Amino acid sequence: MERTEPDPLLTPDVGHDPVVRQIERTPGSSWGWVMAYGLLLLLVALIVLVNPLVSGVATGLLLGIALVVCGVAALAAGWTALSKRARWTELLLGILALLAGVFAIANPVAGALSLVVAIGFWLILSGVFQIAFALRVREDRGWRLLLGGLDVVLGFILLLSGAWVGLAFLATLVAISFIVRGVFLIQLALALRKA
Repeated sequence: MERTEPDPLLTPDVGHDPVVRQIERTPGSSWGWVMAYGLLLLLVALIVLVNPLVSGVATGLLLGIALVVCGVAALAAGWTALSKRARWTELLLGILALLAGVFAIANPVAGALSLVVAIGFWLILSGVFQIAFALRVREDRGWRLLLGGLDVVLGFILLLSGAWVGLAFLATLVAISFIVRGVFLIQLALALRKA
């Protein structure tokens, strides 16, 4: 019977991770670089929490670049589409994505705020659907009503709050992501040091 390596996603042990094994094989003290990267992510998370405008500008720029890439791809697809209706739809969507992308790059804070508004609308719609579904079924009705109501309330808070609350919300999401990654990398570096 053939021996297979455990899946690192199913066994969250750092020692089974192929990346960790590769780093262990490299000469020198590679754990220091991993530790430095983790600490850098924690520092960036702190900067983002202290100054939400930084994450707003960065998010707006990334959103703008993504929209420009999507717009170019849609225009390219529109030129190669076989159907005339699909061609005009793709061309129109490509132009709209390009315009929105250029706007987000020119004014990244407005791009980040538009993302916050989109998240607010999504939360409201998601909450309404969850509440409607909860009223039709018996299983987990209380939890579904609670989660749906929470989504609706959070969505309205995002839509009705000022620009700074929206940017603070976005900054908090980015900071949480960086903190989790930073803590993971620091744990990985400590495991590599022991190995």
